[in-house]
Amino acid sequence: MDHNYQAPPQTNGGPNPTIKRKPTKNTWRNFPYISLLLATISQLLIWWIYPLIYSKNLEGGQWQENPLLLFYSVVCAVVIFSTFRRGLTDWKNYLILLIPALSLYFLYRRMSGQQVLLVALLPIALVLIQSKWLNLQNILGLIMFSGVATVTFPVTIFYQQNTYLTIPFLLSLLPLLLSYLFYMSSLFVTQGSEMRLTALVFGIMLLLNVLSLPWNIWTILASLIIIFTWMILINLNLKRRYRFGVYAVLQMITVMLIFLQQK
Repeated sequence: MDHNYQAPPQTNGGPNPTIKRKPTKNTWRNFPYISLLLATISQLLIWWIYPLIYSKNLEGGQWQENPLLLFYSVVCAVVIFSTFRRGLTDWKNYLILLIPALSLYFLYRRMSGQQVLLVALLPIALVLIQSKWLNLQNILGLIMFSGVATVTFPVTIFYQQNTYLTIPFLLSLLPLLLSYLFYMSSLFVTQGSEMRLTALVFGIMLLLNVLSLPWNIWTILASLIIIFTWMILINLNLKRRYRFGVYAVLQMITVMLIFLQQK
């Protein structure tokens, strides 16, 4: 018998003590600043560049400098990122949406009532989407968000540049609408086969629109990005907290490849 043997400590018949670890708290260090920056820049490029490109050959009025509109668009881009990162059911999103709501007062002093109403549609749409009783966290919410995000800033910026609107410009926003429907589909329709089918339908519509453009290296590149997104990212079910940042960048690249071909 080993005389050096030591019996384990007695626990008075109770369970062995366990070491409890404190849960890791979410700190500012864990916040995805790079994703926020890339997603925000992507949305701003989508909203601002094309109206200015389209306007260059039009006889527009004098440019109305409005730094508040630029600031408001940055705020909205950040709010959209935060909303989709947290998920559409987090009550904290309503607190974040107060920021663009308060900004509308200052915009009203520099813009017409119709323009303020138009830019107000985006935060209003986000509020409606998160309302459980409206049941808009599905394809209907996707269509509403895509439509509002397509017209809110591009139309307002175009009017600020030219002091009028044209039907051809509104129709030319179709690729932007299709890009929102495709790239944001998995944020609204999250269930397996239904998610893939929804993305496939809108992806085909966007791809057909791209293929209708003159064929060149940029058209082919945009087509490859769309195919890659559906075959790899959507079918592999990218984690929710990464989806908006990744899809926003891919959407921006696709849209720029389409719109920068405008002469």
